[in-house]
Amino acid sequence: MQKLRSDRVIGVLLFDSAGDRIVGDPGMPGTFPFPVCYGVVPGSYRDLIQGSRGACDRLCAAARELEARGVSAIAGDCGLMALYQKQLAKSVRVPVIASSLVLLPLAERLVGEHRKIGVLTGHSALLNERHLAGAGVDISRLVIQGMEDEPHFSQVVIEGKARQSYLLMRRDVLRAADKLLSREENIGAILLECSNLAAYGAELTRTLGIPVLDCGLAVRLLFRMVNPACYCPEGTPGRAYEAENL
Repeated sequence: MQKLRSDRVIGVLLFDSAGDRIVGDPGMPGTFPFPVCYGVVPGSYRDLIQGSRGACDRLCAAARELEARGVSAIAGDCGLMALYQKQLAKSVRVPVIASSLVLLPLAERLVGEHRKIGVLTGHSALLNERHLAGAGVDISRLVIQGMEDEPHFSQVVIEGKARQSYLLMRRDVLRAADKLLSREENIGAILLECSNLAAYGAELTRTLGIPVLDCGLAVRLLFRMVNPACYCPEGTPGRAYEAENL
């Protein structure tokens, strides 16, 4: 097994079966301005709707393989991986954010107790209390809106029958966000559960003026956590490493 050259690379767990990806999706090479290492897990998000011992074992095995390859932290590409946050974190010795849902407790504290957190999820019927409990979330503060009725999203992600169009998916994401806000005006932040939505976070923030959290943020958070900014003097080894690698 080939070791990675850097000891500060982030590993990303993703399923081998997923809808068409574009840059901006954490599972798509070229999304991040720093190196990531992908760990491919047999199966799809459907394996985590109810979960199983087999699905948990496959995820943990992929996480251990990434650790053996030298990654310094691991993020999960699918929001439903929150179901096994505790098991994944226990299976390796590096930090793990199994899902963007793990960022929800942070979001709840950032916006204050009087505000709600909107969640855009791939399918509202599939995201259940077990996934949210795995992320340690206060469910009473969430407003969940599914993407299952948005035509392009359904064709690309749920059915896996179409290539992704940025403009069509942007339309679907903004329309779903409008539905969310029509149900609850007091939204302090929006979290994107599905990694296929991560490429459209900037569109949501520009259009709605609401902070957005997603899986890409989780990867960037982990990267900066294990690669803190170096303020050492010029000419020191730390400064040379940062200049070369960051």
